[in-house]
Amino acid sequence: MRICKVCHDPAAIYLANYGGNLCRDHFLEVIRKKVRKTIQKYKMINPYERVAVALSGGKDSAVLLHILDTIYTETLDLIGIHINLGIAASDYSKTSYDLAKDLCQKLERDFNSVDLNNEYQISMDRVKNRETRLSRPLCAVCGTVKRYLLNRYSLNLNCEKLATGHVLDDEVSVLFMNLINGKTEQLIRTGPHLKSENSSMITRIKPLYEISELETSAYAEFAGLETQTKDCPYSRGATTLKYKNFLQNLETQIPGIKNTFLQNFHKRLLKPLKNYYQEPEGIIKPCKSCNGPTTGEICSFCTIKKVILQEE
Repeated sequence: MRICKVCHDPAAIYLANYGGNLCRDHFLEVIRKKVRKTIQKYKMINPYERVAVALSGGKDSAVLLHILDTIYTETLDLIGIHINLGIAASDYSKTSYDLAKDLCQKLERDFNSVDLNNEYQISMDRVKNRETRLSRPLCAVCGTVKRYLLNRYSLNLNCEKLATGHVLDDEVSVLFMNLINGKTEQLIRTGPHLKSENSSMITRIKPLYEISELETSAYAEFAGLETQTKDCPYSRGATTLKYKNFLQNLETQIPGIKNTFLQNFHKRLLKPLKNYYQEPEGIIKPCKSCNGPTTGEICSFCTIKKVILQEE
């Protein structure tokens, strides 16, 4: 029988990067300590801030809220924000909404939901039906929509920071994809702590930046968190998933390679890339349609909305 390396009770999980077996309680403790260390390392949070937490209904964002609620019980004002994307297949959006709301209620944290269809007369189902008119992949459109709405509503709720559930696997796959495709402008805008450029943009933080999907899956199970178990119906065939699967296969053969890649990128590559490629960015100004931040006349969200509504 496997035993926990800390207390010698029956082990619940084996993690090579922690040097052996851990029981349920010590695994949860180790992950919380690692998240706290990451937050301190990148100076993400100050005491008594009002922090918005993006909640998708999935395991990563649920784990994020649960950990922040546990380690900052008295010192953070946590506000859950859920974007209802209007995906009808398999009741995906309804289930995601219910799970996000239930978690906030259990933790006694404020919950806010933005209904894309009711408030903006568009939905990801409608976007899917008009994807060719937008000249960009559906997942890219969805990402633009979520970034816009999370920024807008976090500021409306007077939050100082927006925390998202991006994990190690997400960050490494996007870094690798941008590196392979030579997207230097994307590479130099990455990181666990993306500070606000002006008052129309909120500072974004990623407390799970050094936590893997394996760890969030185990944490959700051991902490008894109910989360969305279905993949987004529109994510099948997404390019980022192909990179993620490739890197996971590599991780199986060379354990720890994803973390090594991430750490070396930040320690050795990011600063030289910024020094060499950094160019003056366009001036951020108010969108003429919604007053949100943009470097053009009309922001990407309003452009998407215009195309969808014109087609109906």
